[in-house]
Amino acid sequence: MTEIRKSQIDAREPLFFLSAGDPSGDAHAARLVEALERRLPNSRFLAFAGSKTAATNCDVRFDLTKFAVMMLTRAILNLRRYLGALKLADKIFDTERPDAVILVDFPGFNWKIAQKAKKRGIPVVYFMPPQIWGWGQWRVKKMRKYVDLILSCFAFEDDWFREQGCNSLLIGHPFFEESRSRSVDSAFISSLQSDRPNERILTLLPGSRDQEVANNLDSLINVAAKVQGATRNIRPIFAAFKEEHANIIRERLAQRQFDYEIYVGKTPELMRAATCCLGVSGSVSIELLSLCKPTVILYRTTKLEYRALRFLKRVKYITLTNLLAVHRLPGESPFYPKGFLPKSTEHTQRERSLMVFPEFLDYRDRSDEAASVLTEWLQDDATLSHKIDELRELRTAVDVEDRPIERAADIIASNMFANAPLSSINVDSCK
Repeated sequence: MTEIRKSQIDAREPLFFLSAGDPSGDAHAARLVEALERRLPNSRFLAFAGSKTAATNCDVRFDLTKFAVMMLTRAILNLRRYLGALKLADKIFDTERPDAVILVDFPGFNWKIAQKAKKRGIPVVYFMPPQIWGWGQWRVKKMRKYVDLILSCFAFEDDWFREQGCNSLLIGHPFFEESRSRSVDSAFISSLQSDRPNERILTLLPGSRDQEVANNLDSLINVAAKVQGATRNIRPIFAAFKEEHANIIRERLAQRQFDYEIYVGKTPELMRAATCCLGVSGSVSIELLSLCKPTVILYRTTKLEYRALRFLKRVKYITLTNLLAVHRLPGESPFYPKGFLPKSTEHTQRERSLMVFPEFLDYRDRSDEAASVLTEWLQDDATLSHKIDELRELRTAVDVEDRPIERAADIIASNMFANAPLSSINVDSCK
């Protein structure tokens, strides 16, 4: 790596363009901006991102997080807005000519941004790459073609990208670091635990995207009700990402005559206060692992989506924590062999035995099974303690980078002054 000398910093005013399209990506992009600014004080930043990035010294030209969607139909509804954003990107790349484009997840849109940048010879870094190894592996061709450097979050991810001929460097996942250093409302946590000291908290995590909440809310309520029916002194609490989600949850609970508590903007605190958690799939599972919180993952699909997963899904699990666990087991792989199609979408008995976070991905009601797992943990202290020990062991094995975002900033900043392009970095020398 090339060292950055003070004379170089004084002489350069690099311009970075970032694109982050969902709430978690927006938060990570904001921290990366701050880290780069510490290394390159004269830097300027433009972005398509959200409020977290806008709160930094970054000029957010388009709030991409407003249109974070899942599934094709919702994306089509926002097509006109996306096309407008892409047109704006063309203008920025032509008139302001960024020194580097940094992408954060959000592949459908960010592939287009990468393509436009590469057309103009602008280096492209994928910070926190999309999980194309999980489904749609053919998209790795785009990664090879349009992206100069991938900053991977997981060892199995880094291995896979390298095997596919991509220039990848493992930096670790920011959620581990954030969990260690996060400032939380300790008074709120204490009040929850002291308010009703004989009750165990079951934290319900319905997700940060509107469609996740809408599709999974009934299933989460079903499980919570069954756990309460089977176990005394259980206190279900919803962690809502935003007030709009809280209103949807309140309405649904009222319809079903439940009075569970709902808190907005208190997800970190509610995860820490929980005895167990129930959530939908997502990167939140990494934060739950970092906290060693026994968790069940429940995700509802349509029947068509469920059937299609047999052909599209190339990993054995949808939960990152389970993929991390299997990757470190001798003779096991989180991936299906190339060209292999499982006989069904349902997990085999062996696959289910290797899960550290039991997961249920289905179009059918799996609330009985999910509730059964949580009930066993909540009724048997020895079983719960064993699960926590298992999570601690896994966390120690996979949380190997103390400051992933700082490491990413070091790599990007150093190479702003290298003579060689990002695509020619010897990633092995960066370890």
